[in-house]
Amino acid sequence: MFFAVYSGITSIPIIVAIFGTIIVSGFIYVSSFLKPSSTIPKLYFKESALASHLLKRCRLMNRKFDPPWYLRNEHVQTIVSYLIPKISKEFDREYLQIKDRGVVALDWALHVSVYKRKRCTVLIILPGLTASAYDVSNMCSLAAHKGFRPVVFNPRGFGNSVLTTAKILSTGDPYDMREVVKYIHGRFPKALVSMVGYGTGCSIMLSYLGEFGSSANICASACISACFDSPERISKGIQGIYDIFYMLKLKFILNAHSKTFSKIVNFHELLNCWSYKRFEEILYSKLYNISSVDDFIERNNPLRDADEIAVPLLFINSLDDPFYSKMKIPYELCKYYPHILMVSTNKGGHCGFIDKLWDVSWAETLALDYLDSVLDFTNKGHRINYEYYIQSVNLIQIDSILERTLEITH
Repeated sequence: MFFAVYSGITSIPIIVAIFGTIIVSGFIYVSSFLKPSSTIPKLYFKESALASHLLKRCRLMNRKFDPPWYLRNEHVQTIVSYLIPKISKEFDREYLQIKDRGVVALDWALHVSVYKRKRCTVLIILPGLTASAYDVSNMCSLAAHKGFRPVVFNPRGFGNSVLTTAKILSTGDPYDMREVVKYIHGRFPKALVSMVGYGTGCSIMLSYLGEFGSSANICASACISACFDSPERISKGIQGIYDIFYMLKLKFILNAHSKTFSKIVNFHELLNCWSYKRFEEILYSKLYNISSVDDFIERNNPLRDADEIAVPLLFINSLDDPFYSKMKIPYELCKYYPHILMVSTNKGGHCGFIDKLWDVSWAETLALDYLDSVLDFTNKGHRINYEYYIQSVNLIQIDSILERTLEITH
């Protein structure tokens, strides 16, 4: 039974993916050299004391991202980031039971601490939905050398974890993350807690920060290759090959838990579905009582409560990200909110940003420098009045709306 299903879901998509990659990759790789590229990333921010401190500490005005010629293609950046061997790290897995008896897994990095901070600083790392602690082990090592205590968050059923309830949470559901943050603060009462997310892991983080606002109990956060608008997830052309592999991996992960929620989800239809929108509808329709998949997608938009985010936040995105080729990057957030900053590069692919082989990525180094700088800013006694900022932003937005209304009427 399993092998029949396995054959049905893999034969045609795998063949399309392999031959499509061979035919198109050569052309795209050569054509990438013809595109002009700036080595200095573009910055989007609102003037503030925090922004001035970050620009100076992180050297953002002259911090180049200049990969060698053989790493300038977006597909090379994306694929190489998965192929580069990761640092071998040991993790201590801890299972945390949520109120509804669901279980999430926390992987604490072991034997990596070199620099000791005066105050315990926990870094929650959220890999992509189909990734695991191994995929972010380089980040764990780098963070530990900077004095952070890294822990990798694995949603229920993912990251080779168990599934104890017939429920897979969507990336827009932040309540498991809420329990994790409470648990970490209970285990380390005086600790500073920060976050960094990758790809779809950013969606969980942004949903959490927006949902809980000033009560998120997070000091700083960073997103690498965030997905801003999930309805645009599926693309065409060579980008569609990534979608096929992504959905294949999702199906294999979910197939391991088929016995747990097969009575709720139509598994045969799920495994034979290749529309991501339809895939979400089949998976979450009964779990979340979906009446309309479009309403569900809108309710799970990671930036649905962006105006409530009250934590210093850095976005690191590449304009050539092949996973989200039609993605609309919300530059306006940085225009209105002084605690949100965005770094945009022309090259980098999806979660790539590799400027040196066999080394940590440029984006990971920047993200940690940013988190370190924010913590330094707060430790020096600066007070960031986020509620005042948000109120000021709302007034600015109201004034701009009134101005546009007057222009129209006159």
